[in-house]
Amino acid sequence: MKNSLKYFFLILVVVICSSCAEKEESDDAEPTTFLEGTWKKACSQSGSDRYSEFIKVYKNTSYTLYAKDYSDSTCSTAYRTTRYTYTLAVGSDATMADGSTTATKVTTTTVGVYETAKTDALVSDLNDDSYCGGDWEKDLEKDITSKATEDTCLDLDDATGTVYKDVIKIKGTDLWWGVGTSDKDSEGYYTVIEDSGYDKQ
Repeated sequence: MKNSLKYFFLILVVVICSSCAEKEESDDAEPTTFLEGTWKKACSQSGSDRYSEFIKVYKNTSYTLYAKDYSDSTCSTAYRTTRYTYTLAVGSDATMADGSTTATKVTTTTVGVYETAKTDALVSDLNDDSYCGGDWEKDLEKDITSKATEDTCLDLDDATGTVYKDVIKIKGTDLWWGVGTSDKDSEGYYTVIEDSGYDKQ
């Protein structure tokens, strides 16, 4: 009887480990895109006393944008971080208006918005103003997805589920994307590209 139980538990452990391995393999087998990896835009002034850096992370069919605000010109003293999440779909190649440059059509869809206050002073201000509903704590990320379009929050123009169309091309370690003021093709994609300022990390 003891031997039977021992073999039963041994088989159970093997089955569990096998299922874990299969899950890891399936995660790795998710489709990747030519954008896979991390892209960063260097620290620059974004306000009278604020500096920002932006990081894009592409993984499989998802895309995350980190907007990191700092109170110093070297972007070392954190002030606030906002994290935007999207789904990602890569389409066909597109020829730009110059007739010789090609880029790839990319569609992203807004999923969520999250924010983290990085200083006690900011937490106090946000709670005093009931910003995005209040209840802020330092270094604790807050899901503000449902309030992001409100004028007492981020006041974003576009809500969850908004679809964005762009054209992207990689030149060396530089990421190029559509010029927002350029004409669009019949499907709504830009027809001119420029250096976005993001570099592959």
